[in-house]
Amino acid sequence: MKTLVAPIALGLLMFSSAARAQMVDSLAATSFDYYPSVKSDDLQTEVQINVARASVGAPIRLGKDTSLLVGAAYELVDVHSSSDTALRLHAPSLTVGVRHDFSKHWGAIVLGSAGFASDFADPVGSDDLLLSLTGIVTYAVNDSIKLGAGAVYDRRTGDLAPLPALLLSLRLAERWRIRGFAPVWLNAEYRATDFLDLGLRATFEGNRFNVGDERFGKNNVELAYSNLTLGPKVTFNFTDWIHLDLYAAGAVYRRYDLFQNDDRFARHSLPPGVGYGARFWIAPSGW
Repeated sequence: MKTLVAPIALGLLMFSSAARAQMVDSLAATSFDYYPSVKSDDLQTEVQINVARASVGAPIRLGKDTSLLVGAAYELVDVHSSSDTALRLHAPSLTVGVRHDFSKHWGAIVLGSAGFASDFADPVGSDDLLLSLTGIVTYAVNDSIKLGAGAVYDRRTGDLAPLPALLLSLRLAERWRIRGFAPVWLNAEYRATDFLDLGLRATFEGNRFNVGDERFGKNNVELAYSNLTLGPKVTFNFTDWIHLDLYAAGAVYRRYDLFQNDDRFARHSLPPGVGYGARFWIAPSGW
């Protein structure tokens, strides 16, 4: 299961806002999500899922208006069921891109990502390779309103098709803001104190993994997942650069597709449930 992970506007690292779908939204981050066991009528079993992620990234200035964007990320999806052995899916990736500001208001971001997404049960081959491309045009109305629009093109949610995307950073008041890269993620945040932020967090995650031939008794099988969550979060700001998020992830939609040679032969869903997670990240808070 691969993560369609996406971007955020963090002042100095606003490029990552458009990049999180493939790369990072901070200089460094690590997270862990836990989804308790739920009964699946489709699979006639109980399924429990853990997801761990880590990422690093940085802008490298090439000129007054141009920056090179580089990053690396890793995702581990650990699936346990009451009727099967554990399934571990891995997704390491590297991302390279360019951000260019055409004027005070207009800019553009182009990112390419390459990596592997597989359970690595068989020797690594081209079927394990995952490529994706993101293009965003940005517009800064002022320091409080920054927008972007573009597309993410890959197969993370199962189909080889572009996903329209909207990048936004809205400072509604001194202590209120909305940031996100829809449809990948969206945060509404309130700064209670310099140490504590409160908010709502929505994410749409997905990935597509190559699975070993013995898992389903078929060749060239890929497992794709789509996961939509919504829930509260709390951010502890130890400094303006060091943060810890604690959150509840209400998984309101969870779909799993199986493909053979790009033709879907099965689709399963898990019932809604509540997961829990923590994320440690290093980046300017943007407040």
